[in-house]
Amino acid sequence: MSSSMSADSTWNDAKWQRYGLLSGVVFVALNVVGLIAGGTPPSRDASAEKIAKYFVDKAGGIKLGAVLFAIGLIFGLWWLASLWRVIGRLEESGPRLALIVVLGFVVSAAVAAVGQALFAGPALRLDTLGGTTELMWSLGFVVYSMVMAVTAAQMLALAVLVMRTKFLPVWMAWLALASAAVCAVATIGAGSEANIFFVFQMLGFVSWMLWVLIASVLLYMRKEA
Repeated sequence: MSSSMSADSTWNDAKWQRYGLLSGVVFVALNVVGLIAGGTPPSRDASAEKIAKYFVDKAGGIKLGAVLFAIGLIFGLWWLASLWRVIGRLEESGPRLALIVVLGFVVSAAVAAVGQALFAGPALRLDTLGGTTELMWSLGFVVYSMVMAVTAAQMLALAVLVMRTKFLPVWMAWLALASAAVCAVATIGAGSEANIFFVFQMLGFVSWMLWVLIASVLLYMRKEA
Protein backbone atom coordinates (compact mmCIF):
# COMPACT_ATOMS: atom_id res chain seq x y z
CA MET A 1 0.00 0.00 0.00
CA SER A 2 2.77 2.40 0.98
CA SER A 3 4.74 1.49 -2.14
CA SER A 4 1.69 2.16 -4.33
CA MET A 5 1.07 5.57 -2.76
CA SER A 6 4.75 6.47 -3.23
CA ALA A 7 4.62 5.50 -6.91
CA ASP A 8 1.47 7.57 -7.45
CA SER A 9 3.06 10.59 -5.76
CA THR A 10 6.17 10.27 -7.92
CA TRP A 11 4.10 10.03 -11.08
CA ASN A 12 2.00 13.03 -10.15
CA ASP A 13 5.08 15.06 -9.30
CA ALA A 14 6.68 14.20 -12.63
CA LYS A 15 3.48 15.13 -14.45
CA TRP A 16 3.29 18.55 -12.80
CA GLN A 17 6.98 19.09 -13.42
CA ARG A 18 6.37 18.62 -17.15
CA TYR A 19 3.30 20.87 -17.05
CA GLY A 20 5.43 23.50 -15.33
CA LEU A 21 8.00 23.37 -18.11
CA LEU A 22 5.27 23.68 -20.72
CA SER A 23 3.85 26.72 -18.92
CA GLY A 24 6.80 28.62 -20.36
CA VAL A 25 5.04 28.45 -23.73
CA VAL A 26 1.95 30.10 -22.24
CA PHE A 27 4.15 32.71 -20.55
CA VAL A 28 5.73 33.62 -23.89
CA ALA A 29 2.41 33.65 -25.75
CA LEU A 30 0.77 36.01 -23.25
CA ASN A 31 3.72 38.40 -23.27
CA VAL A 32 3.95 38.52 -27.06
CA VAL A 33 0.21 39.03 -27.51
CA GLY A 34 0.28 41.73 -24.84
CA LEU A 35 3.11 43.51 -26.64
CA ILE A 36 1.27 43.38 -29.97
CA ALA A 37 -1.96 44.59 -28.36
CA GLY A 38 -0.30 47.86 -27.39
CA GLY A 39 0.37 48.71 -31.02
CA THR A 40 3.39 50.57 -32.36
CA PRO A 41 4.51 53.17 -29.82
CA PRO A 42 5.87 56.58 -30.78
CA SER A 43 9.59 57.23 -30.59
CA ARG A 44 11.25 57.71 -27.23
CA ASP A 45 11.80 61.41 -27.86
CA ALA A 46 8.28 62.02 -29.21
CA SER A 47 6.43 65.18 -28.19
CA ALA A 48 3.94 65.19 -25.33
CA GLU A 49 1.11 65.56 -27.86
CA LYS A 50 2.13 62.42 -29.79
CA ILE A 51 2.54 60.44 -26.58
CA ALA A 52 -0.87 61.54 -25.31
CA LYS A 53 -2.45 60.63 -28.66
CA TYR A 54 -0.88 57.17 -28.46
CA PHE A 55 -2.39 56.56 -25.01
CA VAL A 56 -5.81 57.72 -26.21
CA ASP A 57 -5.75 55.70 -29.45
CA LYS A 58 -4.31 52.53 -27.93
CA ALA A 59 -5.78 52.69 -24.42
CA GLY A 60 -7.64 49.40 -24.78
CA GLY A 61 -4.62 47.55 -26.11
CA ILE A 62 -2.32 49.00 -23.44
CA LYS A 63 -4.67 47.92 -20.66
CA LEU A 64 -5.05 44.48 -22.21
CA GLY A 65 -1.28 44.18 -22.42
CA ALA A 66 -0.95 44.98 -18.71
CA VAL A 67 -3.53 42.33 -17.82
CA LEU A 68 -1.85 39.70 -20.01
CA PHE A 69 1.52 40.58 -18.48
CA ALA A 70 0.11 40.05 -14.98
CA ILE A 71 -1.45 36.70 -15.92
CA GLY A 72 1.76 35.73 -17.67
CA LEU A 73 3.68 36.14 -14.43
CA ILE A 74 1.68 33.26 -12.94
CA PHE A 75 2.78 30.90 -15.70
CA GLY A 76 6.29 32.38 -15.68
CA LEU A 77 6.81 31.52 -12.02
CA TRP A 78 5.54 27.97 -12.58
CA TRP A 79 8.02 27.64 -15.44
CA LEU A 80 10.84 29.08 -13.36
CA ALA A 81 10.24 26.61 -10.53
CA SER A 82 10.33 23.70 -12.99
CA LEU A 83 13.46 25.09 -14.67
CA TRP A 84 15.12 25.38 -11.26
CA ARG A 85 14.49 21.68 -10.63
CA VAL A 86 16.39 20.95 -13.85
CA ILE A 87 19.31 23.37 -13.51
CA GLY A 88 19.62 23.55 -9.72
CA ARG A 89 21.33 20.16 -9.59
CA LEU A 90 23.67 20.53 -12.56
CA GLU A 91 26.62 22.26 -10.84
CA GLU A 92 28.74 19.97 -8.70
CA SER A 93 29.91 22.71 -6.35
CA GLY A 94 26.44 24.20 -5.88
CA PRO A 95 23.88 26.13 -7.95
CA ARG A 96 25.75 29.39 -8.55
CA LEU A 97 24.82 29.94 -12.20
CA ALA A 98 21.36 28.49 -11.62
CA LEU A 99 20.85 30.99 -8.81
CA ILE A 100 21.75 33.86 -11.13
CA VAL A 101 19.15 32.56 -13.61
CA VAL A 102 16.39 32.40 -10.99
CA LEU A 103 17.22 35.72 -9.35
CA GLY A 104 17.56 37.32 -12.78
CA PHE A 105 14.08 36.19 -13.76
CA VAL A 106 12.50 37.29 -10.48
CA VAL A 107 14.18 40.71 -10.44
CA SER A 108 13.50 41.39 -14.12
CA ALA A 109 9.83 40.43 -13.66
CA ALA A 110 9.51 42.75 -10.67
CA VAL A 111 11.17 45.68 -12.45
CA ALA A 112 9.16 45.03 -15.62
CA ALA A 113 5.99 45.17 -13.53
CA VAL A 114 6.96 48.71 -12.54
CA GLY A 115 7.45 49.55 -16.21
CA GLN A 116 4.04 48.12 -17.06
CA ALA A 117 2.48 50.24 -14.33
CA LEU A 118 4.11 53.38 -15.73
CA PHE A 119 2.73 52.67 -19.20
CA ALA A 120 -0.69 51.44 -18.10
CA GLY A 121 -1.34 54.29 -15.64
CA PRO A 122 -2.00 57.00 -18.25
CA ALA A 123 -4.21 54.62 -20.27
CA LEU A 124 -6.38 54.09 -17.19
CA ARG A 125 -6.81 57.82 -16.53
CA LEU A 126 -7.18 59.40 -19.96
CA ASP A 127 -9.05 62.35 -18.47
CA THR A 128 -5.96 63.44 -16.57
CA LEU A 129 -3.40 63.22 -19.36
CA GLY A 130 -1.02 66.14 -19.15
CA GLY A 131 2.61 67.04 -18.72
CA THR A 132 3.28 64.06 -16.47
CA THR A 133 2.53 61.67 -19.35
CA GLU A 134 5.80 62.55 -21.06
CA LEU A 135 7.67 61.98 -17.80
CA MET A 136 6.06 58.57 -17.21
CA TRP A 137 6.82 57.66 -20.83
CA SER A 138 10.52 58.36 -20.33
CA LEU A 139 10.58 56.64 -16.95
CA GLY A 140 8.97 53.56 -18.46
CA PHE A 141 11.74 53.17 -21.01
CA VAL A 142 14.41 53.76 -18.38
CA VAL A 143 12.86 51.03 -16.25
CA TYR A 144 12.84 48.59 -19.16
CA SER A 145 16.51 49.39 -19.77
CA MET A 146 17.12 48.16 -16.21
CA VAL A 147 15.17 45.00 -17.07
CA MET A 148 17.55 44.44 -19.98
CA ALA A 149 20.54 44.60 -17.64
CA VAL A 150 19.18 41.86 -15.40
CA THR A 151 18.07 39.80 -18.40
CA ALA A 152 21.59 40.05 -19.83
CA ALA A 153 22.98 38.54 -16.62
CA GLN A 154 20.34 35.81 -16.69
CA MET A 155 21.02 34.85 -20.32
CA LEU A 156 24.79 34.91 -19.82
CA ALA A 157 24.43 32.50 -16.91
CA LEU A 158 22.24 30.23 -19.03
CA ALA A 159 24.74 30.33 -21.88
CA VAL A 160 27.58 29.22 -19.60
CA LEU A 161 25.40 26.61 -17.92
CA VAL A 162 24.42 25.04 -21.26
CA MET A 163 28.02 25.05 -22.47
CA ARG A 164 29.28 23.40 -19.29
CA THR A 165 26.55 20.82 -18.71
CA LYS A 166 24.92 20.31 -22.15
CA PHE A 167 21.47 20.05 -20.54
CA LEU A 168 20.26 21.65 -23.76
CA PRO A 169 21.78 21.60 -27.27
CA VAL A 170 24.92 23.74 -27.53
CA TRP A 171 23.27 26.06 -30.07
CA MET A 172 20.96 27.14 -27.25
CA ALA A 173 24.03 28.46 -25.47
CA TRP A 174 24.90 30.59 -28.49
CA LEU A 175 21.33 31.87 -28.69
CA ALA A 176 21.49 32.81 -24.99
CA LEU A 177 24.86 34.49 -25.50
CA ALA A 178 23.54 36.53 -28.44
CA SER A 179 20.51 37.54 -26.37
CA ALA A 180 22.76 38.57 -23.48
CA ALA A 181 24.85 40.76 -25.80
CA VAL A 182 21.78 42.47 -27.29
CA CYS A 183 20.26 43.05 -23.84
CA ALA A 184 23.56 44.49 -22.58
CA VAL A 185 23.59 47.07 -25.39
CA ALA A 186 19.93 47.88 -24.68
CA THR A 187 20.83 48.95 -21.14
CA ILE A 188 22.42 52.11 -22.58
CA GLY A 189 18.85 53.25 -23.15
CA ALA A 190 18.73 54.08 -19.44
CA GLY A 191 20.69 57.20 -20.23
CA SER A 192 19.83 57.91 -23.86
CA GLU A 193 16.71 58.71 -25.84
CA ALA A 194 18.23 57.48 -29.11
CA ASN A 195 15.71 55.21 -30.83
CA ILE A 196 18.40 52.66 -31.67
CA PHE A 197 18.41 51.54 -28.04
CA PHE A 198 14.65 51.01 -28.18
CA VAL A 199 15.31 48.70 -31.13
CA PHE A 200 17.84 46.80 -29.03
CA GLN A 201 15.28 46.57 -26.21
CA MET A 202 12.81 44.96 -28.60
CA LEU A 203 15.45 42.58 -29.96
CA GLY A 204 16.48 41.69 -26.42
CA PHE A 205 12.89 40.97 -25.46
CA VAL A 206 12.24 38.87 -28.59
CA SER A 207 15.46 36.86 -28.20
CA TRP A 208 14.69 36.19 -24.53
CA MET A 209 11.13 35.09 -25.36
CA LEU A 210 12.46 32.86 -28.14
CA TRP A 211 14.94 31.20 -25.78
CA VAL A 212 12.28 30.54 -23.15
CA LEU A 213 9.90 29.15 -25.77
CA ILE A 214 12.43 26.75 -27.29
CA ALA A 215 13.83 25.68 -23.91
CA SER A 216 10.32 24.97 -22.63
CA VAL A 217 9.54 22.70 -25.56
CA LEU A 218 12.91 20.91 -25.53
CA LEU A 219 12.79 20.24 -21.79
CA TYR A 220 9.18 19.10 -21.98
CA MET A 221 10.06 16.61 -24.72
CA ARG A 222 12.88 15.04 -22.73
CA LYS A 223 12.16 11.62 -21.27
CA GLU A 224 13.21 12.88 -17.87
CA ALA A 225 11.95 16.44 -17.39
